[in-house]
Amino acid sequence: MTSPHDLTAPADRWQPGFNEWILGGIAVLILVGALFGSVLYLLSPQPLRLAELQPAYRVSRVEEFPVGSSRVVNWGSTVILVVRTGEQSYAALDATSPTDGCILKWDPVSQRVLSPCSYLVYDLHGNVVRGLTTIPLTRYAVYVRDGVVYVSRR
Repeated sequence: MTSPHDLTAPADRWQPGFNEWILGGIAVLILVGALFGSVLYLLSPQPLRLAELQPAYRVSRVEEFPVGSSRVVNWGSTVILVVRTGEQSYAALDATSPTDGCILKWDPVSQRVLSPCSYLVYDLHGNVVRGLTTIPLTRYAVYVRDGVVYVSRR
């Protein structure tokens, strides 16, 4: 006769229930999301930035910005005209006319900034050369770092 202790009964094993599967799935999703976010952050060449909060704005690479040319860039709600006047000299001014809001243009022949709407003429310091206004343009600092041109609010 066999006693109840002689029978080898299977050991009670823990079996995950529904709640354990849900919690485990959430933990795995959090870990995968954190790992994916970390990889994107480390591999991203240009991280997401709000222009209004940055101390400087990237304009262009130096080799893509020939001497005598200009670039108009939007730095948040500010529009800036950046001019390369020499091999290592740059100027940056407001790109909108203070009288009518027209986008200003760089004239490399006269070395002046022109307003095609109200016929205003400015020099590279933002001073009015000709026109019916006395309001100068705001100037911005320009610098080059690692072959890239940046504009700064000073």
